[in-house]
Amino acid sequence: MDFSKLTNKIFFDNKFIAAKNANVHVLNHSLHFATAVFEGIRVYNGKSLFLDDHVSRLFNSSKLMRLNINISKNRILEVIKKLIKLNKIEQGYIRPIIFRSSHSMSPETLNCKTHVVIACWEWGNLFKSDGISLDIAKYPKLNKKIYPIQAKSSGSYQTSVIARVDSAKKKYDDSLMLDTMGNVAESSACNIFWIKKNKIYTTNEHSILNGITRQSIIKLCKKNKISIKIGNYKLEKILKADSVFLTGTAAEIQPVKKILRKNFKIDHNLIKLLKSKYDSMKLNPPEKVSKMK
Repeated sequence: MDFSKLTNKIFFDNKFIAAKNANVHVLNHSLHFATAVFEGIRVYNGKSLFLDDHVSRLFNSSKLMRLNINISKNRILEVIKKLIKLNKIEQGYIRPIIFRSSHSMSPETLNCKTHVVIACWEWGNLFKSDGISLDIAKYPKLNKKIYPIQAKSSGSYQTSVIARVDSAKKKYDDSLMLDTMGNVAESSACNIFWIKKNKIYTTNEHSILNGITRQSIIKLCKKNKISIKIGNYKLEKILKADSVFLTGTAAEIQPVKKILRKNFKIDHNLIKLLKSKYDSMKLNPPEKVSKMK
């Protein structure tokens, strides 16, 4: 999407302005040091799915990255709902961003103010529906001993960007990333699950962002009495799976048809069941995973 052509309203430092007027200085601290946190929130039928959870994580990310927010959580919730109405978004995407200004060119930021921006736009699907292909990323995911990985921050996505560029050059849709111990972590921007003999497996939180969609899928498995195991698994384990799928706010539930040369079934009954349950939530989106029916 070409954001330079965005014509709707954006919330920028407590004001609703035209998207074309939302500008920052080129010597912005976040451009140099990646000092920003953000969220991705889906809109279905004019309502935000898991809105409260996403905004809570935005505040937690800001805390972990030492970013001071001069706006309340309730105000952000209010602004997002207003933006959806202002821009008449029915099926779309919301991007809140908190970032540092151009008041410092040093890693030290005590006197560097923060900006709050929230944008939204009409949007459809991230991937094609018939299954995607995964390469194996060159660089591992950071772990919680190295970086506050539960912060959804710009800096933590640098290896993901490299992975996506490399995979695209090799005609893959995305990359599977391992952690520093050689265990399966996630894809460049999605959590990963796989199925073997009607049991679902996924990785632990040691080297992944514990996605809100991931949390909802784990809850759906438990509610529907689907066996799910969370742990550390080597690449060989997932390559022996019957089916593989990714989850994320943008990706929703996305089947994987191939990792390297290994093919997987993309229409597994458990994937169909989880997709059906997830799609039903989109009709009347709950604000929290804990409020899923």
